[in-house]
Amino acid sequence: MVQIIPKLAVCPILLPQKQFIDRFGNHNAYLDMNPSMHIDEDGQMTILVRRIDYQKFQNKQFILYNQYSNSCYATLTGTLNEQEPFNLDNFKFQELVYEYERPTYNTYWKGPEDIRFLDNQTVLATVPECNPNGQPCIFVAKLQNNILNDFKVCEPSKTEKNWMPFKDLAGITKVIYSICPLRIKSIENAEFQTIEHNLLELQDYHGSTNGIEFGDNRLFLIHINQERTYHRWLQINLHTFELQVSEPFVFFQYSYIEFPVSLVKHNDRAFVSLGVNDNKSFILELNMKAISLVYKVCRN
Repeated sequence: MVQIIPKLAVCPILLPQKQFIDRFGNHNAYLDMNPSMHIDEDGQMTILVRRIDYQKFQNKQFILYNQYSNSCYATLTGTLNEQEPFNLDNFKFQELVYEYERPTYNTYWKGPEDIRFLDNQTVLATVPECNPNGQPCIFVAKLQNNILNDFKVCEPSKTEKNWMPFKDLAGITKVIYSICPLRIKSIENAEFQTIEHNLLELQDYHGSTNGIEFGDNRLFLIHINQERTYHRWLQINLHTFELQVSEPFVFFQYSYIEFPVSLVKHNDRAFVSLGVNDNKSFILELNMKAISLVYKVCRN
């Protein structure tokens, strides 16, 4: 039986409902999924929650409630209290406004998707409608309160969309572009560094989260989509480029889609922002010692 990762706390993200009349003439509402999060050193937290007007099912089928898919975001801002269990009761809710200030095209998928934080004011976002061919295209953008603007295209933008940001040993932000082969690049330019490895278990895995720092090491979550989603911890030593990888695991026993977007360490606490079944969003608090045990016993 696959391992279910232990959790210190499971916090559902409950937002005001965003309603619409669907293409069948019925009252409907957006579904919340794939939250992103960032915590400053002083505990100031920003959470971005993606909201969609379609629904996926366990048999891989889905229903689109409008003529095209519209993705939008909500923001939650507040402060992490170190002395109390994590909760969102006092967080401020706002709709995210995005200002492309660049041409858009008539595409099937509209709006930003799967935002990942680079820092508290800079994000990566996938925006198909800003690409003439309508395919996923990665942009770096500025986040100012609840406004997302100053979109700049990143290259290459047509293949792997699940880029995993991290800071290198010099403090420069880079991304892991792909897992197998393991390729690292700068944010905007297509200049790759390839890390050779023979970890066949990483075949067909995709990026999930940003990387968090443990000395010279960076720890990431990666995933694979099979009959359900499975995850592994991937640890990279940026000095030796030695890789370690955990056994596969899941977060919940009965989920069929799990998409972790952000991995955050704040003092001695660790959090994962996670979308489940493309219709629920959670913040999970994990045990730092348990994480350490997981990846320290991984295979080379």
